[in-house]
Amino acid sequence: MSLSISQVTIYVEDQQRALDFWTQKAGFEVTRDMPYGEDRWIEVAPPGGGATLVLYKAAADWPKLATEMPNYVLFHADDIVKTYEELSARGVEFTQPPKQEPWGWSALFKDDEGHLFHLGQR
Repeated sequence: MSLSISQVTIYVEDQQRALDFWTQKAGFEVTRDMPYGEDRWIEVAPPGGGATLVLYKAAADWPKLATEMPNYVLFHADDIVKTYEELSARGVEFTQPPKQEPWGWSALFKDDEGHLFHLGQR
């Protein structure tokens, strides 16, 4: 059996703001952007491919997005310090700069929707 992760959905309040963050600040590439009902179906992927992020419009009556704790999405960097410096220079806000942990390196960054994400290096 062969399994892989193809997509991870990130629920956002403003799809354009999220798209701008992931493409302009995080350096991801748009793989799909098309009408989807009253909203859009937007997929972005890291340079070189991999699992895509779906920037899905959260309905107004959905619970508020969690912003106090990190998301369950962990991004990996071959060189976390270099990646931290590049993303910071593009305007990505880090709530925790890279630091050494027992299992490797870890950092936390925030998207423009307020979600927190891990950035790690083993």
